[in-house]
Amino acid sequence: MVTKWLIFCCTFISFSAALDNGLAKSPPMGWSSWSPFGRDINESIFYETAQAMIDSGMQAAGYKYVNIDGGWWKGHYTGTAVRNSSGYLEFDEKAFPKGMKALGDFYHSKGLLFGHYSASGLHFCGGDKPASQGYEKQDSALFISWGIDMLKLDACGLTVEPETVVKLWERLLNMSKRPILFSNCHNGCELQSGRQSWSSWCGEYTNMWRTSTDIGKSWAKILTNLDTLVGNGDKGKPGRWNDPDFLEVGNDPLTDSQNRAQFSLWCVTSAPLIVGTDIRKMTKVRLGRKADAVLFFAYLQEVRDILTNKYAIQVNQEYAGNAGDRVSQNGSAEVWAKPLPETSGLAGAKAFGVVLFNRNGTQPIDFDFQFTALNMTSDTECGIFDIWAQKHMPNAKGSIKRTVPVNDVAFLRLIECQGGAVQ
Repeated sequence: MVTKWLIFCCTFISFSAALDNGLAKSPPMGWSSWSPFGRDINESIFYETAQAMIDSGMQAAGYKYVNIDGGWWKGHYTGTAVRNSSGYLEFDEKAFPKGMKALGDFYHSKGLLFGHYSASGLHFCGGDKPASQGYEKQDSALFISWGIDMLKLDACGLTVEPETVVKLWERLLNMSKRPILFSNCHNGCELQSGRQSWSSWCGEYTNMWRTSTDIGKSWAKILTNLDTLVGNGDKGKPGRWNDPDFLEVGNDPLTDSQNRAQFSLWCVTSAPLIVGTDIRKMTKVRLGRKADAVLFFAYLQEVRDILTNKYAIQVNQEYAGNAGDRVSQNGSAEVWAKPLPETSGLAGAKAFGVVLFNRNGTQPIDFDFQFTALNMTSDTECGIFDIWAQKHMPNAKGSIKRTVPVNDVAFLRLIECQGGAVQ
């Protein structure tokens, strides 16, 4: 069965950016503190992470945002988030002695961007209150004064309609006259209770919105979040992206193949690439201990090389009418694909990013993927570039045959595809 997005895969589609901010023309790329650190954060983590993003090559690969998640406010873990007499939220001065503005200034001096966090409801997600509900003007003004470039707005304790609070924050952020990317976390847009899609306002007022519950350092949870993207590739587009949550690449107990698979699937679906592992490991090693050095170099080779693979990132960042979707499934054998710009100049040629995904946890799968699933005829011939091998493979006609190991992927770029379209 040909899925609906493929009908438009090679047609020019006009669009306008979400909000008024002109941001997120391609899926945002960055790092967040939540998965590796939770609320146990201090400013050293963020200064060191920013430098590690530069030294590891991640900044050069396109990662820009360095995001503080929950736990930055004074009073976290006490149940009371401290506000001053004017209602302005105070940060934890013991954890951040230099202050938030100084941290943002440091990021900007390095060519990086400052991401921040709040919750839209009466309390933060750990129970500390009050959060931002009723204090939207103070909190937005405070964050803007710190020079933030991105706001992740969580939804704990929210007692008003999500659309109402999202519209309010959208107006406040746009009034700042600064480009601030707006990330909606749980405010009325995740898939739950049998809902198969989300309201149109999710993309009208935010640059990215969570499609799922929180991800975690769990292969099963990664798959659950991935599944919320099925059938929704037409929702993501420049300025407004489906967000299945963080990349857990590099976190135990994920295997090398699972790391590679998550990154490939997030790339082929145009998901924001927000890394959730301690990237400082990429630039630290105690050379006096051989065991540490071995672990360090393994980390560099397996995790940094995944996160900075320029061909994978290119698929994520490009757009040609659809954000990417699952196009076929046979048991544990899934194929995810995304139309890409074809730059060869060949008349009628098409290009795609394709992930052959073995969801099976016990045995390899032999794929025989037919090009008819991409709305092409069985005599279509495509050039094949293997993204993880980083080399061109022999052309394929009509189909691709590949054996994919357990919980792993083949990530391919199909180029210069020529043949008649399925009628």
